[in-house]
Amino acid sequence: MIPLTDVGLFSHLMALVAYLVLAVAALSRQRGTFNLLLAGAALITVGWAATFAYAYLVDPAAMAWLSRLQTVKLAGWIGLLLYIIRPDWLGGSGQARSAFWVGGILGFVMALQLVVDLSGATAGVFAGTAGLAGSFFLVTRIAVSVTGVVLSHNVYISSLTTERAGFRLLAIGLAGLFLYDLNFYTLAFLLPPGSVDLYNIRGAVDALLVILLLFGSRDSLVKGARVSRSVAFQTVAFSGVGFYLIAMSVLAYLLRLVGGNWGTLLQVTFLFGTILLGMVVLASERFRARLKMAIARNFYRYQYDYRAEWLRFIATISAPGDAGTLPSRVVQALARVLDARGGWLLVPDDDRLQPMANWDMAHIEPEAIALDSPLVKWLQQQDRALDLDRVRLGEVPGAPAVPRWLLDDRRLWLVVPAVNRDTLAGVVLVGRSLAPRLLNWEDEELLKTLGRQVGSYIAESNGQAALEEARRFEEFNRRFAFILHDIKNLVSQLSLLVRNAERHADNPEFRADMVETLKVSVGKMNALLAWLSQRAQGGEADERPLSLAALLRQVAQARAAAWPALSLHLPDDGDPLRTAGDAQRLEQMFAHLLQNAIDASLPGAPIRIDACRSGDELIVSIADRGHGMSPRFIRQELFQPFQSTKPGGFGIGAYEAREIARAHGGRLDVASREGEGTTFTISLPATGAGPATARLERGEA
Repeated sequence: MIPLTDVGLFSHLMALVAYLVLAVAALSRQRGTFNLLLAGAALITVGWAATFAYAYLVDPAAMAWLSRLQTVKLAGWIGLLLYIIRPDWLGGSGQARSAFWVGGILGFVMALQLVVDLSGATAGVFAGTAGLAGSFFLVTRIAVSVTGVVLSHNVYISSLTTERAGFRLLAIGLAGLFLYDLNFYTLAFLLPPGSVDLYNIRGAVDALLVILLLFGSRDSLVKGARVSRSVAFQTVAFSGVGFYLIAMSVLAYLLRLVGGNWGTLLQVTFLFGTILLGMVVLASERFRARLKMAIARNFYRYQYDYRAEWLRFIATISAPGDAGTLPSRVVQALARVLDARGGWLLVPDDDRLQPMANWDMAHIEPEAIALDSPLVKWLQQQDRALDLDRVRLGEVPGAPAVPRWLLDDRRLWLVVPAVNRDTLAGVVLVGRSLAPRLLNWEDEELLKTLGRQVGSYIAESNGQAALEEARRFEEFNRRFAFILHDIKNLVSQLSLLVRNAERHADNPEFRADMVETLKVSVGKMNALLAWLSQRAQGGEADERPLSLAALLRQVAQARAAAWPALSLHLPDDGDPLRTAGDAQRLEQMFAHLLQNAIDASLPGAPIRIDACRSGDELIVSIADRGHGMSPRFIRQELFQPFQSTKPGGFGIGAYEAREIARAHGGRLDVASREGEGTTFTISLPATGAGPATARLERGEA
């Protein structure tokens, strides 16, 4: 037994008076269930404090009842906490079962404590001589104290979303009761004997908490308390930590018993290691995701807190610019709803869905998906997410043909369509969830809603990008208008000079050369003015049949002197590779791409031009072995106008080349690896007969 002291008598008399006042205050209010339970718990505490005084002043044998009344006291306060948080537990059959199990387990533990206490096995529990039964008794005391702290924490967190300041005071006061006991019993278990000072001063500590309980116990403050998902998550996590520490303390205690002289060292080392392990587990995103999933399935009727998920989705989308581009934030917002490891956004570009942005999944390089593929058609018709795991198992009725690379890469889990006004604005490839799961109807409905929201953001982003591009072109055209004005003035001056030179030059030979030179200059400038005027007015390209082979020879010959390592490879059968288009613009396109290859290559490095016919298309490739480009640069910067890595460059070469290809019914593709080189591939529609047909028409075969 722990000796009782004068300080202990005084402190417990304080507790007796304080909790008697609390009981009277509770009974003087409206006779609701909460006030009755509060008064009951307070009166039990009064009896516990009175027993301490009786044992000290009259009969020391009454000390045995202090421990038993402590058990009843704890049961009374825990019962009050369970009443406060009961509304959510009674919201459905699953919650009711949870409440039944929690209450049943706590009742069993309390009854077990009374049985052990009444058996006399706890006589030397605070002296460290009670044996296994006494140690078990202390462990159950610690477990009940942890439960009380967790429930108080639950009540406190619930109050943070309300205006109920008194509600928080009540939670703090109740938590103080259990925290003091937790500290006392833990020290008595790990470092026996129990502290005499802590045992005797407990009454005064409990008395001080009455102030908080008085101000925080108005019935109007605790009616209708609700436990949110975040509260449930924190409560379960907090409970797990508490009981984990209890289990580790028991094991450490056993190590000390069997370790002999090494017992203390083994105990300290084991405790430190287990605490470190617990911190690592709690910091794990996978653990948190699985815990949230378990809580949603077992404690709530619906899997998601839609208000919280929607607010988090909007907050992620609306994050500041330094948090990533809007497309990457869109992927992040969708992936976080499912606790996924990352994702990719694919958007329409020409006739394919091209990778645009990713979040936390740069290690995966998805391939383009044709817009007329069965997968895209299925997503447009069904307007719901496709579970790739179920497709792999053959469990999706009417599943479309999915590209092999999507099925082979098991890091990808879902294909979510982003729809805007019944039009597919993009597709989000979602990585695997941290907590393995199967999609249910609730997941599918939420993903459908978020997919439409993503589609609207993509459409808005595209609209903003188009407006920004138009603004840049307007500025560019405005600046170019001044240049055109200056060139026009220069042409007028040169024309006057030509006329004066023809009349007044003394040296006929010199005069002839000067006149010829000036005429050529004037002719070129007038041609430039005519071309610029045509572009400014949006004139149509001059579509005429032409030989692509001859055009490529002309481009290659113009650059051959400056780059001797340039080689041109045309079909051996003499096919002229005929197409229709504007020869000047096509020449400009090839010149842009060839100049890019030269700029990216070291002096003397080979550059190869290949051209051939493939069905109804003419394929031209320009390949270099220069420094190459990263996938991110190709996706985000290569074809963006007015963004150049060259000093003084306008940044419109690659953009202009792609637009020329599209204007001629073709397309421009690029393949590049950093440090290995780049290949630009231009596809143009072929016109006229191939070489074999031409020979038949001429009677040569």
